[in-house]
Amino acid sequence: MMPDGEEPFAADEQQRIAVDFDKTLTKGEEEYITEEPEKPNEEMVEWVNYQYRQGHTIIVWTARPWEAAQETVARLTEWGVDWHGLRMEKGHADVYVDDKGSTPTEQLLDHGFDGDGELDDGEGLVDKEKDGDFDEAGNT
Repeated sequence: MMPDGEEPFAADEQQRIAVDFDKTLTKGEEEYITEEPEKPNEEMVEWVNYQYRQGHTIIVWTARPWEAAQETVARLTEWGVDWHGLRMEKGHADVYVDDKGSTPTEQLLDHGFDGDGELDDGEGLVDKEKDGDFDEAGNT
């Protein structure tokens, strides 16, 4: 369901968006094999959920092994991330070169977030209350 003030994209404009888990949906520099549970990047979660509400297909694609799928799904559920599919084992590399790639920071800055991982009042695509009113940045 779309919050008031949000308009869905036309069907021919829908995109398939692959979003990494570690260091994109998660906050910080820790690898996933730690004793402490990951913390969400609240801004990225909001960005992903907005894209989902706009009708785009969200695929969480991670280099984590399939053995970590249950834990990964649990975190997505706990954090309230809206998604359609999960792909594991994308392969490990130190650098990914991709013609369709962008950094999480680029996406967040382009959509009204400050990139600090915290969802602040009046920040982002839609105000936190999802009432459709314009926030202080002029976004709905």
